[in-house]
Amino acid sequence: MKFRAEMTEILCMKQFANIIETLSKFTKLCVIRICEDKIYFIVLDDSCIGDHPLIWCVLEQANFFRRHCVVGLNENNNEIFLEFEPDMMAKSLNFLKSSQVAESLTIKLTNKQSPCLTFEVNLTSTTLGRMCVHDIPVTVVPHKQWRLFVQPEMPRFNVKIELPNLKLLRSVVERMKTLNTRVTIIASDNGELVFKVETMMADMATHFKNLSVLDKEAKDLSQTASVQVDIKKLLDFLTCEQLHPQNVTCNILNKKMADFYLVHDDFNLHFILPSVLA
Repeated sequence: MKFRAEMTEILCMKQFANIIETLSKFTKLCVIRICEDKIYFIVLDDSCIGDHPLIWCVLEQANFFRRHCVVGLNENNNEIFLEFEPDMMAKSLNFLKSSQVAESLTIKLTNKQSPCLTFEVNLTSTTLGRMCVHDIPVTVVPHKQWRLFVQPEMPRFNVKIELPNLKLLRSVVERMKTLNTRVTIIASDNGELVFKVETMMADMATHFKNLSVLDKEAKDLSQTASVQVDIKKLLDFLTCEQLHPQNVTCNILNKKMADFYLVHDDFNLHFILPSVLA
């Protein structure tokens, strides 16, 4: 198996580093699925419904890499699945977020006593060039386990609604975290979204109105759906504000799950939270 890819745009390097840093806040272990035209970051969670992952993030290789080459398991399975620690990778790439002297970033699958993803960063200065090399240990996922990391089939959601500004929403949910470990999300196809926590003494709710609704069916009566989720995991997702998404939607399957779908020009990300009451 072989993988080699090269970035030359500093904005792509920074965005890639931001994605890895965001993933590192969600999980200790992540799987990268490398295909000919796409790269997937996948995080499984035992509490998710059925075979749904917790996170499913898709990057178009052409949007990040100037050149890339993939030689997979064999001719019929031209893919590579690797498990890695996103925190270790994030720390290695952290300097890229503020660097203005990175000329290129090359990512290679190497074997240095054990499999590694090797990051080679060419740095330039007024006097000389130098290279910074980081080796991130990885574990090759055997073919028999690939089925665990296939793209999930999404159910027919009851309501799909746009989220308000993530930074604003995060400040709201942070205050709710002091009251309860769970938050109820209520969405209606008239454009209203409610985040609510309940305590022995009182209830607290924040209402957002006039939000865009997706796939709304024409009918006289509005439809409402709700789900109760882990508030800490929701806050983890809201750190995605640093990725500067174009839009984010909340898709609710009533009483079952919430799927937060983040869209950017260069990638998209699903973050799936099951109901804590399911």
